[in-house]
Amino acid sequence: MNTVLRAISLFFLMFGWFHLALAQHGNMESIENDPDKTLFGKVLKEGRFEFHLRSYFMATQNQGNLLDYQTWGTGAGIGYFSPRWKGLGMGFSGFFVFRHFENNVTATDPLTQSSNRYEILLYDLQNPNNHKDLDRLEEFFLSYEKESLNIWVGRHHFESPFLNASDNRMRPNLFSGISVGFKPGKLGVKASWFSHVISRGSLEWLTIEESFGLYNTGRNPLESEESYKHHIDSKGIVSLGFDYASDHANIQSWSYLTEGVFGLSMLQATGQLSLNSGPEFLWGIQGFYESSVGNGGNESPEKAYILPGEQTGGIGLSGGLKWATSKLTMNYLKISDNGRFLFPREWGREQFFVSLPRERFEGLGGVNAKMIKYDQSFVDEKLKIEMGFSYIDNPDQDDFYLNKYGIPDYFQVSGLVDYQLKGFFRGLDLQLLVVGKKEAPSQELSPENIINKVNMINYSFIVDYRF
Repeated sequence: MNTVLRAISLFFLMFGWFHLALAQHGNMESIENDPDKTLFGKVLKEGRFEFHLRSYFMATQNQGNLLDYQTWGTGAGIGYFSPRWKGLGMGFSGFFVFRHFENNVTATDPLTQSSNRYEILLYDLQNPNNHKDLDRLEEFFLSYEKESLNIWVGRHHFESPFLNASDNRMRPNLFSGISVGFKPGKLGVKASWFSHVISRGSLEWLTIEESFGLYNTGRNPLESEESYKHHIDSKGIVSLGFDYASDHANIQSWSYLTEGVFGLSMLQATGQLSLNSGPEFLWGIQGFYESSVGNGGNESPEKAYILPGEQTGGIGLSGGLKWATSKLTMNYLKISDNGRFLFPREWGREQFFVSLPRERFEGLGGVNAKMIKYDQSFVDEKLKIEMGFSYIDNPDQDDFYLNKYGIPDYFQVSGLVDYQLKGFFRGLDLQLLVVGKKEAPSQELSPENIINKVNMINYSFIVDYRF
C-alpha cells in the first residue's frame, strides 16, 4: 500500500503542476474574473474517471487422481484521466483484488509435484499465499494526442501481435517506457521502447530482464538443471510496427528487438472479397522469423533464454466465409523444426490465426496446428458466441530442444459466450468460457505430461463492469 500512496501523492503533485501550467499560459480566466475557474477541484471535475469491477470464477478439472482446482475472486479499480490541454494529458489507475474462495490453488499435486497453472494468475504468482495485499499501481503516464500523432510516456497499455495486454485473467499486462503512434492516412507507424513490465498474475513492476522466468521456465534445451530466471542481461525491448489499411485488405509488419537476447519479425496480410449476392470470402497469411541476438541473454548457454545461433520461422494461413452476423474460418500454423518459437509469456499472448484461449505456442518448434473457428452474434451484436476446434501436432514430448514444456499432441475445443448489456446496464459484460483438451491417441504419457496440459477441462465465468 505504501507504493500506491506514494504514487497517488506524486500524481497529485504532477496534476497540480499541470493545472498551474494551464493558468500561466492564459488558458483560464483570471481569479479576479471568475475564481471558480482556477480551483483545483473545478479542473479535476473536467477529467474523466473510470471505475472497473471484475468478478472471476475459474475451475480446472484434471484426469483421475490428479488435483482439481477452483477459485473465485473479485476486484475493483479506479482510474483518472485528465482533460487535454494543447494535446497534453495524464492518467493514473490502480486495482485491488479479494480472494473469496479457493480449492487447491496453492497446493502441490502429490503425484506429479506440479503446481497450479491457470487459477493462480488471478492473484499473486510471486507470493501464492498472499490473501491480504492484492493491490497494484497500473497506469501512470503523460501523453500527447493531436491529429494523427500520439505519444505515451510512463506506465500504460500497449497492443501488438506479440507484446500486449493478454487480458484474460483478473488484470492485464502493462508496460513502462515510451510509445509513439503516427497515422496520417492509410499507413500507420507505431514504435516503442519499454524498460519495465507488470504481468498478469503479478503485483510488482519488473525490469524487462527480471521479467524473464516470472512464469514457468520449462525445460532447459541442453537438459541442464539451470534456468534463465534471474540470469538474463538486457536493457529493454524495442518494437516497430507498420500498418496499411485499404477497403479490402490490411497489411502489417512488426519487428521486436530484445537487447542482447533475441529479435523477431512478423508480416501479416488479411482481407476480404465480396462474392455475388452471398457471403464475403476471408483470407489471411502471416509469417515470422526469429533469431538469437548476441549470447541469447547470458554468456553461459545453460542460463540463456535462447541458445546462441538458434533461429526459427513459421507461416500461418487462414480462409473462410463471413455473413452478416456469422463467420467461419479454417486456420493453419507451421513452425520450423530448426528451433523454438520463443517470446516471453510474461509480455503477452501470441496472436496466430490458430490461437485459442488457454494455450500457447511459445517454446515449441516443429509444430503443425490446424483449427476451425465459428463466430456468431445475436441481438444486435450484444450476444456473441465463439467456438473453436483444433488439433496440435507437437514434437515428441521428450524432445527437450523443440518442446520446452513437454506438451504432447492434443485436440482442443473451446466455447465462449459473451453478453454485453446495453441501456441501463451499459458497461456490464458477462462471459462464460469452457476449454477442453484431450490427448491425441497412440501416445504414452506420464502424469507430469498430463496435468494441466491434456485430458482436462477449464471453466471461467466472468462478470466485468466498467462505468
